[in-house]
Amino acid sequence: MVRLLILWLLSERPLHGYRIKKILEDEGLAFWYPVEFASIYSSLRTLAKEGWVVEEASEREGSRPPRTRYRITPAGRDHYRHLLRAAWSEAPHHRHPIDVACAAGGDLEGQEVLDLLERRVANLETRSDEIDAAERASPSRLLVDRARRLTAAETDWTRTALNQLRGDRQ
Repeated sequence: MVRLLILWLLSERPLHGYRIKKILEDEGLAFWYPVEFASIYSSLRTLAKEGWVVEEASEREGSRPPRTRYRITPAGRDHYRHLLRAAWSEAPHHRHPIDVACAAGGDLEGQEVLDLLERRVANLETRSDEIDAAERASPSRLLVDRARRLTAAETDWTRTALNQLRGDRQ
């Protein structure tokens, strides 16, 4: 996702890594795209090595370290469109820690798992409120709707799991 995000931003204009991070933070996009600062630079280096972006210039403000500004290449624009097509069409490969927790469920006491699932429901409800609060900063209605539906589905699954586990304990 970081590669696609960076190529999207670079398709608008050349940027350096710090500016990419600031765009995500300043425009409220960090809620929708939580990216670690280091992964931006790592991805930029990889994208440059693969020829999708090139170093355009090095800038220095005062005594700050120089910042390398990158621009997307024509091949990078093609790659960006390829990644967009894949994002729109492919079924996601979900990899969530809860999947491992389900498999290793017996490694924690039953009541602790129930308490943790209750906390998960509360966290998901908070997440739903956060989505509502961040809606104005979203670049797309579709993004908000998807986040709401996925959060609602996770909440529903968690409540169902809680009820099943409570039934197993009785």
